[in-house]
Amino acid sequence: MNLFKIFFIVFSVSISLFASEKTKIFVLHSYSQEYKWTKSQHNSFVSTLEARDKKFEYYSEYLDTKRLSMTEEYQNRFLAYLKHKYSALEPDLIYVTDDNALAFMYKNHESLFKNKKKIPLFFSGINNLRMHSILPKDTFAGVYEVKEIKQNIELIKQFSPQTRDIYFVGDDSDTYASIQQEIQLQHDTFKNLNFYYLSDMHISKIKDALPNKPRSFVLLTTIGNFKDDNNNTLLPKESIEEMKKNPNLIILSMEDAYMHKGVVGGYVTSGIKQGEEAAKLVIKFLEDNSMQNLSSLTHSPNLYLFDSKELTESRIILSEYISRNATIIGKDKGFIEKNTSVLLNILVTLLFILAVGMILMYAIQRKKCSQRSNSVQEIENLKSKLSSKDQFINNIFSIVAIGYWKLNTQTEELFVSQSLLERLVIDNAIYKDDVNLLSYFIHENDKKLFLENVNQAKETKKTLTFKHKIVSSKKEVFNVTHIMYTEYINHAPSLLIGIIKFEN
Repeated sequence: MNLFKIFFIVFSVSISLFASEKTKIFVLHSYSQEYKWTKSQHNSFVSTLEARDKKFEYYSEYLDTKRLSMTEEYQNRFLAYLKHKYSALEPDLIYVTDDNALAFMYKNHESLFKNKKKIPLFFSGINNLRMHSILPKDTFAGVYEVKEIKQNIELIKQFSPQTRDIYFVGDDSDTYASIQQEIQLQHDTFKNLNFYYLSDMHISKIKDALPNKPRSFVLLTTIGNFKDDNNNTLLPKESIEEMKKNPNLIILSMEDAYMHKGVVGGYVTSGIKQGEEAAKLVIKFLEDNSMQNLSSLTHSPNLYLFDSKELTESRIILSEYISRNATIIGKDKGFIEKNTSVLLNILVTLLFILAVGMILMYAIQRKKCSQRSNSVQEIENLKSKLSSKDQFINNIFSIVAIGYWKLNTQTEELFVSQSLLERLVIDNAIYKDDVNLLSYFIHENDKKLFLENVNQAKETKKTLTFKHKIVSSKKEVFNVTHIMYTEYINHAPSLLIGIIKFEN
């Protein structure tokens, strides 16, 4: 066997092992993928599993029994379809929702998949509690759906203590028949109430039977099989819209999938809770690798669910206990919630402006720093040039008996040429840091004239020429012509310069 073949085998085995790390789940739903109850169970089941570290792969199918009857012929054809499509699939477990899918898989799961070992099957949304005693515990575990009738009747009594009539509406399905039996068992508990059962496949028949008395309470049981007069299956939302054309009705529900416009709410079965609890059983099974410690939930995970706007329109106030334990949807949003999009846009705009501002400030600062750096460099260059210039001027002026000085008006530093120091017999060490040096040697009668010209030269751009006397340290008096002007650097007065020509 050459090296390539060995590599190919190792690579193939690695891919196979990687693929086997995923838990394969075959999913069968009783209703269509767009049915709200089905969708909420499925999404909750998947999201709960996906929150774990394990990887899952799903193969989903839909019996769509809200539109199609579960005849023997249909079941046989559907089974043949599944066998053909999934002939190579060996799922690790099965998940089904609602009674029809469970009944189908209970009957066919062993023939559908040819796994050598039993495939554990998990379920949710099962109304038929009798299945709890029928299903083998080593293979089946799940969550039952029990519509709580008593709690919803208690709600109606709380909402309207004077009410005596309650109308229970259903679609004449097997599920409705089971619920009606449960309601009838509760009737003895509420002897002062009258229960009316409105059941038919066609929504038009239900509408005709509904009361016209103001504030009549209607409790929805199961309405997924309602049809119009052309025998088209209606969505629950469409059925509710038809019923709400009667303005006298206050509609409550026992299922969260029926929470559409026009429904106040109720103590409902929750598709989200059903799917979540089923997924928790799967997680427990995967951790233990056994069904022994798993128990199905026969107590349905129901909750109080209400629509805030419908409560207001129906003039219903929840008790403190119910309100504290209920989930309220459709609440009026506060200013921030209502304007979240606008506020976010404003915030983003402000952040953008702030960012641009900071960038501009940074650029300006950099430019200033660059300018300062350039200015400093220019000054240094200027100093160097002036130093050379001073030296040159000093050498020239020493020949022609001319003295030269300059005062840096910003740093108050005074420079006096060597020729002028020598004429006035001034010790360089003494003069070095004294900016008033020149005024000491101006003749007493000319000091005022000298200071006036100094101030004028600082304040104007004129070149001034004036004559005066100057006295050396040896008391020798000289007649001089003084030329004085200000030199500008970067448009600012920086140097006061004087040239002194000795006349004698």
